Amino acid sequence: MKNTAVLVLIAASLTLTVALPVRSATGMEAMQYYVGTWSCTGGIIGKRPFHFTVRYAMNGGVLRSWLSSNGYIQSSSLTYDSKNHRYINAAVANDGTWFVAYATISGTTESSIDHVTSEGKLGRLIIVRTSNTRFASTGYPSVSDGKAFLKANCRK
Repeated sequence: MKNTAVLVLIAASLTLTVALPVRSATGMEAMQYYVGTWSCTGGIIGKRPFHFTVRYAMNGGVLRSWLSSNGYIQSSSLTYDSKNHRYINAAVANDGTWFVAYATISGTTESSIDHVTSEGKLGRLIIVRTSNTRFASTGYPSVSDGKAFLKANCRK
């Protein structure tokens, strides 16, 4: 199904999302921003966008997320690796796809890079938190590619 492939890409991008820290927030404290349900719209650039929902919950220093749309479901877990100063995110979907990614934060921008994926393709994602209730993500098909192929916007 064509929409399933797009959802996989969007799910990867959104579950990689790392909350941009309030000046005093560190590690998983910065993730409280995401707790709750987000309504999102996005897709491959140039194609018709579609709607989906992402729900986040914090439990014991792990941010869990569930993305759902038209039968596609992805679940992920994100935590902070204080030794290496980065976030680690691992996700699986009901279509058998999965990934592990690393993320860092600089100012209001988060950068995520795939470490390993079920499909063997490593991409990157840039997330910008535009307000307390909105964020935007842009996906790139490879770590070094400068041309975006995916965009999504979410609001609480």
